[in-house]
Amino acid sequence: MPKLFIPGPTEVLLPQREAQTRPMIGHRSKDYAALHASIEERLKKIMFTENRVFISTSSATGVIEAALKNAVKKKVLVPSNGAFSKKWASVAESCGLEAVRLEYELGKAVKPEDIEKALAEDPEIDAVMLTHSETSTGVLSPLKEIAAVVQKFENVVLLVDAVSSFAAAEIRVDEWGIDLLLFGMQKALALPSGLAFCSVTPEILERSKDQPQGRKGYYFDFTEWEKAAAKNNTIITPALSLMFALDFQLGEIEKNGGIEKRWADHAEMQKITIEWADKKGIEYFSEAGFHSPGVSVLQNSLNWNIGELNEKLKAEHDTEIANGYKDLKEKTFRIGHMGDHTPDGVRELLQWIDELTAA
Repeated sequence: MPKLFIPGPTEVLLPQREAQTRPMIGHRSKDYAALHASIEERLKKIMFTENRVFISTSSATGVIEAALKNAVKKKVLVPSNGAFSKKWASVAESCGLEAVRLEYELGKAVKPEDIEKALAEDPEIDAVMLTHSETSTGVLSPLKEIAAVVQKFENVVLLVDAVSSFAAAEIRVDEWGIDLLLFGMQKALALPSGLAFCSVTPEILERSKDQPQGRKGYYFDFTEWEKAAAKNNTIITPALSLMFALDFQLGEIEKNGGIEKRWADHAEMQKITIEWADKKGIEYFSEAGFHSPGVSVLQNSLNWNIGELNEKLKAEHDTEIANGYKDLKEKTFRIGHMGDHTPDGVRELLQWIDELTAA
């Protein structure tokens, strides 16, 4: 089986894949309602929230669009420090919203003081759309500190893209004051893609009710989602096989030390990669002190042919890393150490890279 050390989708272990083969159940049945309720409560536990958690049959990008349509009233501040955070400003504009871009040099983290300054200068901004871990550059911005700044502004809500940070980095939704946290299942949760999730505060639900006619559509309307969720269901047919896999994986996380153990495992894999890079004289592309625990983006300072290296990894070890993203291709390379990968597995990968680049 190929080992995917890429930023997602990440490797899915055999038991998790097999969990999808459970027999179908009626998605309006009591059995499904029990499954839905159990999954929501277990997600709340690992998100550290008492808020509603919605389950969406979509990519995380779908829930980002939903978050913007339901939660933004006038303007949204979008700190942009990489390809994905930049994209969310464009998504906001495609929804007819005004996006205020806070631009950063690639590789730099979003700074709380910049958020505070931008919010103080423009009182019409009523939401911040933050990308916690920027997958294209490997930057993990200081979410807890940014959330504390946003809380100073009574009429501003914080929407967080935690796609490549959830289950890899520490996140405590209620304690930190996060109004909406969203993520998918194909990264640090180590499951197939196709479901996405978000926690929402009562304020977000009130904002959804107050949106003008036509803003939200139907598929991504939080008001409709809440009606269904109150009955332990979704407004549309859920991806049942993926729900079965998620149910199994949440049980595995619980059996293996809980979410804190998963955070620690990701920190250890990150540490191993940092030490290897230091020994090789390879610098991180991400700003020092702000490296994502799920993906390391490294400068290609040794001028390796990353495409060729990847072909060798595939041919000799059935393993794959990732080239740099778009304009960073060949200038950087990315090692995804997230999900159910292990410290020993990361060490083995790095040894293979050493061997293949030794000539």
